[in-house]
Amino acid sequence: MPQLSGSPDLFAFLQALPEGRQRRGVRYPQWLLLLMAILGIFCGCRSARDLERFAKRHHQAFGSALDLALLKAPCDSTFLGLFERVDLE
Repeated sequence: MPQLSGSPDLFAFLQALPEGRQRRGVRYPQWLLLLMAILGIFCGCRSARDLERFAKRHHQAFGSALDLALLKAPCDSTFLGLFERVDLE
């Protein structure tokens, strides 16, 4: 588990997590997908399909708030692939 110095910062924590995916085919940073998943779950998402809908609804807001160029939102299989490879503990 990554250790943070000073005040807890969700962005710093998520960015410090080791990348569990292979480089090939990665379109979204892992920390961004985890952030979308966390916020989606807080908003009532219960499945990867729900997370896809949440990401589609809010991807422009994520892009502008985080100063990222997001051409489109991640799909449900992107979230499923992430959850298979990331160590959630």
